[in-house]
Amino acid sequence: MKKLINIYSYNALDSEELRLTKSLVLIVAASCSICGLVWAGFYSYFLGFGLTAKIPLVFVAIVAPSIFISHFIGNYKLLVYAQLVCITWISALIQWSLGSINDSGFVISWCFLGPIGALLFLNQKSAKRWLLMFLIIVCATAIGFPPLSSDAEKVTENVRTIFYLMNIGAPSVVIFIAASYFLKNLNEQRERNTSLLKIAEANNKQLAVSLEREKELGQLKSSFVSMASHQFKTPLAVIQSNAELYELLAHTGKIIEPIKFAKITGRITGAISVMTNLIDEVLILGKSTSGNIDYSPENVNLIGLCQKLTSEFNLMQQDGRIIDFKVTGEPYKVQLDPKLLIHSLSNLISNAFKYSIGKKNPKLGIHFKPTQLVVSIEDYGLGIPKEEQLNLFQPFFRADNVAEIKGTGLGLNIAKEYAEVNKGQITARSTLGEGSCFEITFKR
Repeated sequence: MKKLINIYSYNALDSEELRLTKSLVLIVAASCSICGLVWAGFYSYFLGFGLTAKIPLVFVAIVAPSIFISHFIGNYKLLVYAQLVCITWISALIQWSLGSINDSGFVISWCFLGPIGALLFLNQKSAKRWLLMFLIIVCATAIGFPPLSSDAEKVTENVRTIFYLMNIGAPSVVIFIAASYFLKNLNEQRERNTSLLKIAEANNKQLAVSLEREKELGQLKSSFVSMASHQFKTPLAVIQSNAELYELLAHTGKIIEPIKFAKITGRITGAISVMTNLIDEVLILGKSTSGNIDYSPENVNLIGLCQKLTSEFNLMQQDGRIIDFKVTGEPYKVQLDPKLLIHSLSNLISNAFKYSIGKKNPKLGIHFKPTQLVVSIEDYGLGIPKEEQLNLFQPFFRADNVAEIKGTGLGLNIAKEYAEVNKGQITARSTLGEGSCFEITFKR
């Protein structure tokens, strides 16, 4: 039956609603045809094979072929009209064959499936016409006229009881089967719609993430162009001016003094170094955004690593400042990637010196706690405006109060990315005009 329903109701161009309608039409047609055969059998058994027993077979003879004809011509409404006509008039003819409603066991109740079917499968206007037809049949039956056959004379009290049970129970069963199938399909469709809605919501979220990512990339691109055009100008100007100075001196034929020569080449080398560092930072940013940062953890002697790092930075300072180094707690080795850690700390220490010129020495501290390790870099410099601290680790971001100090705005972003690849978390505290403190926390 299920296979037959699928074959009858399937059409690639049909909507879900139309397929459900076709399925219900077929279920009702098949159910009523089976009832027609059963009724013919019962009437034949109790009343003999007379007119009353032959009338239900007419229903089967019309409706059953209509199932196949309507399928082949692609018009399910042919089956609808065949059913409505047969269910209404075949039931009326059985009623009139037996005479009274009592003798028929209320077989006329089947006629009410006509307006119900028209309401389900056609439209409200058609349902009203079929309801009017049903009322006419009821009125004609109530007025009464001689029965079409003598079968009513064979109806006993027991047979009458059986007819009542059949004619009240069977239509109820047919309606229940159709309603159950309708509700089952409705629930399945609702579940499909819910599933599609969830998929659509997930796709929308993914699309929103992609759009946000695209927006971020656009902002990065514009920020990079702005930064590069500004930051490359100065070292290129230094290179060009010193190259022109060298060429001018060379054309005069004068011997360039070693000190003057060293100054010229030193400026050029310094400018090239600035550009190289800038390009390196951009390349590092590209690696971090694409997730291609190498991570090779090992047992690290953190105190030794920081001592070496502070010595290198102390030697580079031209204003005599150094970074104060302090260790708190019972030292232990930690599992980290030393290259990534050195890069993070180098950016933070470099910033601490750069933004606190003329102030107290910056501080580097290691606090060995029982469950975690905290590395802190503190300075007493310019500080960061409170309203700008949320964007502190964004690529190319620079606070308004450091616009006159050279920088790319990539150092803190790289420090954060490398710290997180190293399974650490970086936080910042800052007060404008008093200084800043950056902490990298690692779980033990």
